[in-house]
Amino acid sequence: AKQGRGSPPLPGQHKTMGKGGEAKPAPGELKRRIERHPRLEPIPKVLYEDAATNVPSTPYYDALNRRVDEIVAKARAVAREPEIHILVAGDGALVYPNRIVWLPWVMGAVAGYLCTTAPSLKSFLWMLPAMYLGYDFYSGVLHVALDDPKNMQGIKSYILFQGCLEFQWHHAIPYDGASKPFIACCADLNIIVLILMVLNCGLLGYTSGTRAALTGLKLFFAYFGQYCHRAAHTPKSKRPKWVQFLQSTGFMTPQAKHNGHHRPPHDENFCLIGKMDPAVNGLIKLCGTNDWVWFGLWLGLSCCDVAL
Repeated sequence: AKQGRGSPPLPGQHKTMGKGGEAKPAPGELKRRIERHPRLEPIPKVLYEDAATNVPSTPYYDALNRRVDEIVAKARAVAREPEIHILVAGDGALVYPNRIVWLPWVMGAVAGYLCTTAPSLKSFLWMLPAMYLGYDFYSGVLHVALDDPKNMQGIKSYILFQGCLEFQWHHAIPYDGASKPFIACCADLNIIVLILMVLNCGLLGYTSGTRAALTGLKLFFAYFGQYCHRAAHTPKSKRPKWVQFLQSTGFMTPQAKHNGHHRPPHDENFCLIGKMDPAVNGLIKLCGTNDWVWFGLWLGLSCCDVAL
């Protein structure tokens, strides 16, 4: 179709500037040009119509969002129906929003203080393996929920939408975590960490003692889980020897094992550290993949795992 100088670009086209000069689109600009797909009706657009850009952009976020634009444009060019996360991105959602990267340092300091309130060194040492396994199980349950497109719909979407969007795009761009600094991977957890800190330390009053120390350890193992996941997508030549050793012993999830999760149908090995994969895999076989079951299990663990 022919366009006049003042006409808006066609779907998938770059925006032109002035006298025919072509500019690179801002992240997400290409995607906002298509009509809303009927399959998107159950997903509240209010969740992403004003995509988060509250901190200065960085090259790694820009690069990832441009890759999203490329995949969306390619999906428009083929006849088959795209997956829901591609439709959502094509409707204007920013898959990789900018995150406040200094917040994990603050949360880490709070978690460190909470750990110092453990009743004794002996009790703290017992807490380490308990939370190592406990958080790994928690990460697997959360991962199952975030990989389910149904959790981007209805009331659950108000809690899980952005996490679902990023996790489901992670299958299309598996190197996303490895392409940005580790602190940015920790910042991906900012919202959930703040919610859990307010819940445990504020509402439940875990400010000292065993439960406070477990809350602090849960945060540290959450960041360790992010590192394990990032390392599982990092080329061997760029992984330190100690990481390769821990992966070979199974203390961190081995790359080959995690790569299996990225092969369709993506229905096993959801845990980020990897030790609790057999438990979560067994639970999937026992309970199926009903979205409300896994959402409820994640919500219950979020509220009660430290107390238990």
